[in-house]
Amino acid sequence: MHLSLIGFMGSGKTTVGRAMAERLGRPFQDIDAEVERMLGMSIPQVFSKLGESAFREAEQDALSDALRSNEPIVLATGGGTPCADGAMEWMRRKSLVVALLPPLEVLLPRLESSLDTRPLLKGKTDQALAKHVQRMMLTRAACYGQADITWKQGDWTDVLLDDALAQVRWRLEGT
Repeated sequence: MHLSLIGFMGSGKTTVGRAMAERLGRPFQDIDAEVERMLGMSIPQVFSKLGESAFREAEQDALSDALRSNEPIVLATGGGTPCADGAMEWMRRKSLVVALLPPLEVLLPRLESSLDTRPLLKGKTDQALAKHVQRMMLTRAACYGQADITWKQGDWTDVLLDDALAQVRWRLEGT
């Protein structure tokens, strides 16, 4: 069974995903990186040149392709990937879905340090950024709440990664 990581941008999906893939001896795939590869441009360029709808369409194509693999993978989705129509249902059929939901006080500094690569946060700083992120998180809460498991750690140590994996390994290897 695949392991799919969902959560808000900056929640650590790529970092945790790479670490989990290494521990499991599985390939790692990142939806955002796959969209960039498919479209031949960075995500900010996709948003500015093609628009958000083109990005979302490519994102769903990448998700569909990734979860069709017969070889179990660890997948990091984009923040909005699982919220598209039918995406969460597809993900839960094909993978164990884990939501990464770190506290806001951990998330905001991560986002502040990478605003130039996050088109949905363009032009937001300080209080405006915090309010915008809180609003977006509220709109995605029902989607993220459909995950099989939720991990709320902010910072991941090797011990925390090993403990988290120990909780789910049997579900990943049982199919």
